[in-house]
Parts: sequence; structure tokens; C-alpha cells
Amino acid sequence: MIDKDGHASLSRLQIYSVEESDRADGGTCGVRCLGGGAGIGQVFALESDAGAEGPDGGLTLERIERYGRDLTFFDPLDWAHAHFSGRAFARLREGDVLVSHPAPTWQQRIEGCGLQVLGPDTSPDLPDVRKAHQAYAGYEVVPAVTVSDARPDAVEELDRQWDSLTVSARLMTQNGEFCMPMPKTGWVRVKDPVGVNLPSRMMTGAGKTDFLAVSVDGRVLCAVSQEEYDKWIIVHHFTEES
Repeated sequence: MIDKDGHASLSRLQIYSVEESDRADGGTCGVRCLGGGAGIGQVFALESDAGAEGPDGGLTLERIERYGRDLTFFDPLDWAHAHFSGRAFARLREGDVLVSHPAPTWQQRIEGCGLQVLGPDTSPDLPDVRKAHQAYAGYEVVPAVTVSDARPDAVEELDRQWDSLTVSARLMTQNGEFCMPMPKTGWVRVKDPVGVNLPSRMMTGAGKTDFLAVSVDGRVLCAVSQEEYDKWIIVHHFTEES
């Protein structure tokens, strides 16, 4: 997770009740967040053996529920009912402290661009990831804007065009949230507190020239694609037919 200054922080959860163990590899417990914030998809281990590796060492936070509402994350000092997957769940006891494992490489790269990773987004409103890639890289795709690599200000122009087009298309929510596809994870919801110049930040922070993003309601896709001599910005509006 990300702290208030935009840096990666260690997440710590303390267990105050083990409420349900519904299968051999996971279950539900009551937890309080001691620090760092915690979100769906994070991997935790007992503080006493946080350096352990292997199939028994990790617990993946699959679901967060509070007052009957499903959450994607919760903040320090808050409590929640947390569902974990992982065989280590059978070892959990009241009072145990869990600490987060290092973020996966893709998350570190995304956070290096100034984006905050809020967690996986499984909303049924989001398009199938393969469908989104087809809308971005299919043979019939027509760019909304083409920026020639030969321009001395190509990167600056790409940023300007991206900012203008994504505002018009309403890619982001009012607080800067949208979704991106990540390896082995699918759609991940991210927040952009910076709000401008994402293409150049993706190039410098993540080493990515090509990337795509989808609005949280699944209606709009915006992407940057590197072609032979140009960079394209693609804007696609999903309908029932496309």
C-alpha cells in the first residue's frame, strides 16, 4: 500500500478473532489494521516468520467486509472481517500479527509512476481483459490522435493530448480512479493523485510506452500504443456490441 507521502509502506494486521475456517486453505477472521493500510490482493505472513517462503507461508487477502459492505481496502486503526486464502490460515490465533510481503514487481513499477494501487477490481461492469486488448490493438483500430516520434516535443505533446482526451472521455472518476490490467491479476483499480502527464510518467517510472486504462464503470478505454514511427492514443467506447 501507499502512505500519505506516496511511498510504499508495510501493512500490519492484528487478529482479534478467528471466526471461520471453511476449507483447508483459508478462512475468515476479525482484524484491526495496525499500520500501512491493507487492500485486496495483498499477501501477508505471520510476523514471527514473515521471511518464510513457500506454499505454507503466504496468506492472500481475498475479501474485506465491514458493516455488511465489501471494501477494496481499509485504513490504519480500522477493523474489518477479512477472508484469507492460504494453508497458513490454520495456524492463526487471536493476537497474532500479520505483515505484508513485498509488493509484486508490476505493482512497484506502477507505484513508481506516482499511481496508487487500490487492489483488484472484479466488477462485472468491466470488460473482459482480452476484449479490451482487442479494442486497443486490433487490426481495425483507428487512433484518436497520432504523435510523430520525429517531433522534438513528442513526449510533451503526447501528455497534452492524453490529458485532453481522457478528460473529455471521462476516463477517471472525480478523485482520479480508473482500472488497468496487470499480469496474473486482471483488472486493478488505481488512483492518480497527480492527474496529468501519465504517458511520460509511465515511460520513466515503469518503462512502458504502451499501456491501456479503462474507466471504473467499464464504458471507456484509453490507451497509448507505440507504432513504427508514431505513438497513438486510442479512445474506445464500449457498447453492448463492442
